[in-house]
Amino acid sequence: MSLALVGVANSLLRRAQGGIAVAVAIATAGALLAGNCAAARADPASGEATADPYPQLRYFTRIDAEPYRLPGGQGVWFVTAQGLNCGIWFRGSFGCSGVIPGAPPNVRQIGWIAGDTRVHYDWTMATRFPHSKGGLSLPPLSYIENEGTSCATTVDGGTYFERGPWRLLITPTRTWLNG
Repeated sequence: MSLALVGVANSLLRRAQGGIAVAVAIATAGALLAGNCAAARADPASGEATADPYPQLRYFTRIDAEPYRLPGGQGVWFVTAQGLNCGIWFRGSFGCSGVIPGAPPNVRQIGWIAGDTRVHYDWTMATRFPHSKGGLSLPPLSYIENEGTSCATTVDGGTYFERGPWRLLITPTRTWLNG
């Protein structure tokens, strides 16, 4: 039993006057303990994905971002194997522009812009996305960093962004985003 639960039970026992109060104190402590154990053993709901699709950057090679930097301090930009134009710019904002696998029709931008509460694709991305264009591609199993954001190219040609809790993975057939 955790120390907090023991404290609750002891407190109730000290205040108890008679057998009923003692039984209530013991039952309450037991219920609290049982609730904690049940939550720790909870299985995912059926149909929930349990695999994490995001790669581990520790298995990638960090390369110099300077060849990808645009003149005038507009961030670093590159082109993916699928023809997406992707970049990391102001305060670590990141995203890609082009045909996004799995996105609704007519959605051409996806990412996170400094101040956003999540990675997303919607009409606001289109109005705030820079018009910068990359020319080089990132080699497979490599990544660059700029302003606290990392971007990698996976072995299968996917593009992965990571900044704190925010993640974005675009593969040739599907897109995952979180945060």
